[in-house]
Amino acid sequence: MKIFLIAGEESADIHGSNMIRHLKKMADFSLYGTGGTRLKELGQEQYFNINQMTIIGLDEILKKSGLIISMFKTLKEKIIQIKPDVVILIDYPGFNLRFAKIVKKLGLKVIYYIAPQVWAWHYSRIEKIKKYVDLVLCILPFEEDIFRKEGINAKYVGNPIIDNLKITCTSKDDFKRSLTLDKQITVGILPGSRRKEINNLMPEIIKAYRLIEDKYNFVLARASNIEQELIDNYTKNTNIKVVENMNYDVMKYSDVLWICSGTATLEAAILKTPMVLLYKVGKITEIIGKIVIRTDFIGLPNIIAGKKIIPELIQNDMNYKNIIKYTNSILENKSSFNAELEKVSNYFLNLNPSANAAREIYSFLNI
Repeated sequence: MKIFLIAGEESADIHGSNMIRHLKKMADFSLYGTGGTRLKELGQEQYFNINQMTIIGLDEILKKSGLIISMFKTLKEKIIQIKPDVVILIDYPGFNLRFAKIVKKLGLKVIYYIAPQVWAWHYSRIEKIKKYVDLVLCILPFEEDIFRKEGINAKYVGNPIIDNLKITCTSKDDFKRSLTLDKQITVGILPGSRRKEINNLMPEIIKAYRLIEDKYNFVLARASNIEQELIDNYTKNTNIKVVENMNYDVMKYSDVLWICSGTATLEAAILKTPMVLLYKVGKITEIIGKIVIRTDFIGLPNIIAGKKIIPELIQNDMNYKNIIKYTNSILENKSSFNAELEKVSNYFLNLNPSANAAREIYSFLNI
């Protein structure tokens, strides 16, 4: 058997390799396509690396247009040459949906793992998925119904972020002891993994910290791709502990989180830790967002719950006064926040998403 897999980002390399590892236990196959070091270690013959393929925003699309055209051309040639049994596309919708059209015209089977979030924006993509994809593997519980109602073969397999929730400390006491935290309550700060997010959020976070610094422990989880110097610009002359490679410990053992909108909010919800969601973007991005985004909320815990179970502080609402206000509200009503988060967590716990995805792919290929 021959499998052609397109992973265009770091997360796709992680989730794709976890799934392929399970699939290798079920079937013998050769692996081709694009990816990173993890997929390469599993024997993937790679034609492009994720470092080349990371493209964010219109500027980069224009700058890398030559590379993008080359990728489509080369990958099509390789597919014609290899004649794979299936093409698996992971996330990366701007590229992968166009590539699915090419693949389908060649008469090949297409599986999409980590489907485009059509429920949030770009619902028009549903037509392309219907035309060019044979099986969609969903990672959010409500997505299967959305796709099935449109006549698309879809299956919820669980969310692969579960595979990465690695906790190093054995208990809250162990966590506090290892970081020499001496106060009862801990506020965890996760300001994002992009420079712009950090620069947008940290000024108000530091203002909020200054007003309550004597009451709580403060621990900031620095993303590994963010240089220490950028964080130091904000945390110098503070008692904020800055840690790296402890994101999930900070999520699990903090009493409340100040957290940038994104996947981290779902990870925190699965770990059942209350949070204040923070997000701020430029004015033009805000205007575009209001036009294209179809959801009432931006936080995944709220979207999944279908109601506001965590406060969302966005744009002008993202200020130090509101951060403190909602922190106090959470700490005063922690049990009710925990109960709502537990309902969200239950959608994901006790599932093995990578193994489930592998089983669905194996079953599909053996029809």
